[in-house]
Amino acid sequence: KFEDGRRMVETALGCADKLDVLVNNAAIDPGGATVVDIDPELWHRVLETNLTGPLYLMKASIPHMIQGGGGSIINIASLGGLRCLPGMPGYCASKAGLIGLTQQVALDFGPARIRCNAVCPGGTRTAMLEKSLGPLAKVLETDLEGVFRCISSMIPLRRTADPGEIAGICSYLASDDSTFMTGAVLLVDGGT
Repeated sequence: KFEDGRRMVETALGCADKLDVLVNNAAIDPGGATVVDIDPELWHRVLETNLTGPLYLMKASIPHMIQGGGGSIINIASLGGLRCLPGMPGYCASKAGLIGLTQQVALDFGPARIRCNAVCPGGTRTAMLEKSLGPLAKVLETDLEGVFRCISSMIPLRRTADPGEIAGICSYLASDDSTFMTGAVLLVDGGT
């Protein structure tokens, strides 16, 4: 809900003089369905979490960033927003939408010194990825580590990312070292 986003921003402003950075990094990934099979309620829940939630937080944050002289918005999209992944229509559509929304915000609010960029991680070893790969392990008759070895073998760097590697990109985008970057879509996928 928009009111939840507004309250989050107000809480942050209660701890600081101004709002400099917003990182939208919430997502759900139910996977395992095609557009024919997906439950319409699940579709809406994925879009609400992965696309509408970031919209609400940007809507609540941008006026404060303008008042403070600018800021940096970092939206965590996904490789799935650039390349479809099997059985993930809601996730991929929502992340593609987030990339488009990122570029729209960059265009509309660049004159106010607000930068907005998207980070698109590939396979990153998170609890969400482990949970979504559990069913694949059963199909392949292996354990989760076997699935990760299989995935890693298809990545040119031969491994998945550590969440800290994605955080490092976000730190860069939040810093003054990236003040001429906006509307960028940074693919962080080990060369996939």
